[in-house]
Amino acid sequence: KLIDDFGADGVRFGLLSCSPAGGDLLFDEKLCEQGRNFCNKLWNALRLINSWEIDKTLATPSENALAIDWLRAEMNSVITELDSDFEQYRLSEALITLYNLIWDDFCSWYLEIIKPNYGAPIDAATVENAKNILCEFMVLLHPFMPFITEEIWHQAGGVERFGSDCCAAKYPTVETLHATSLQYSTSLRKDFTDLKDIISKIRDIRNQKGLKMRDALPLKVIQTENTKRLFAIEGAHNLVLRLAALDSIQFVETDVKNAAQFIVGTDKYFIVLSENFDVAGEIEKINKEIEHQRGFLRGVEGKLNNEKFVAGAPTQVLANERKKQSDALARIATLKDSLKSLE
Repeated sequence: KLIDDFGADGVRFGLLSCSPAGGDLLFDEKLCEQGRNFCNKLWNALRLINSWEIDKTLATPSENALAIDWLRAEMNSVITELDSDFEQYRLSEALITLYNLIWDDFCSWYLEIIKPNYGAPIDAATVENAKNILCEFMVLLHPFMPFITEEIWHQAGGVERFGSDCCAAKYPTVETLHATSLQYSTSLRKDFTDLKDIISKIRDIRNQKGLKMRDALPLKVIQTENTKRLFAIEGAHNLVLRLAALDSIQFVETDVKNAAQFIVGTDKYFIVLSENFDVAGEIEKINKEIEHQRGFLRGVEGKLNNEKFVAGAPTQVLANERKKQSDALARIATLKDSLKSLE
C-alpha cells in the first residue's frame, strides 16, 4: 500500500531517513510522502535542464562559472561527510545530507543561477556541467533510491558520459586537491554563503515592502576589506545583480539615509527604496535585531562564564564560542551605529 501511494523509492527514502544508527525507528508515513516529493523534484530538475535551448556560440556567464565551482566544493564536502557516515553506519544522516545538498543547493540555488531568461538560449558548457553534476548525484543517491536514479541517469546521458549503467558506475570521490585548492574550496563555500545571504535578505525586504522582482533597486555597500574582496570574486557582482534584481551595486563610505539596511556578518548593506521610506519601522526592526543579538550573546557568555564548561570543553569548541562572542558584539555595535544614523 505504501509503494502504491508513494512509489518504491519514496518508501525507501521514508524508511531510511528514520533509521538512525543505534536508535529506534520512528516511522512516519509523511517521510514516504517527503520521499515521493523528492523524486518529483529530481524528475523536474531533469526536465528543466533538458528543456533549455543550447547555443554553442555563447560563452559561459561568469556567475555560472562561479556557481559550478561552488557546487563542486559543496559536493566534495558532502562526499567527505558521506564517507564518515557510511563508516559509522549512519545511513539516515547520510541520506538527509544528500537530500539537503540536492534540494537546497542544486535545485533551489544552482539551477536558478544557471537558468537562462525565459525564451533565451543557454551556453553548451553550462548544460554539460549541469548534466554531469546531476549524473554524479544519481550515483551518490543510487544505494538509497535505485529506481529513479537509474532512469534519470539514462535520460541525462549517463551511459554516454561515464560508460556504464548507474548501478555499475564508479562512486564519486573527493577530487585530489592541492593545499591551496583546498583552502580556496573552503573559502569559496563561505563566500558563497555570504552572497546567498545578501540575495535572500534583499528578497526579504522586497516581500516586506511589497516590491515586485521587476522593480529594479540600487544596492549600497559599506566599503570594507571584506566587501571589496567578496565583490571582486569573478562572477559575484553579476550573481547578486541578477538574482536580487538590482539596477546597480555601489560602494559607499558612510551609512545611507532613508534606506532599508541589513547586515551580513558584520558588513552593512543598504537598499534605497524611495523618499517615503518608513524610518520608524526600520528603527523598530533594528531594535528587535539588537535584542535578538543580545539574547544570543547572553547564551554564549553563559557558557564562557561556566567554569565546568571552560575546563571540560575542547580547545576548538572554546575558540568557536569566543568567536561567536566577538561576532555578536561586532554585530550589536554595527546595529547601534545604524540606529544613530536613523534617529
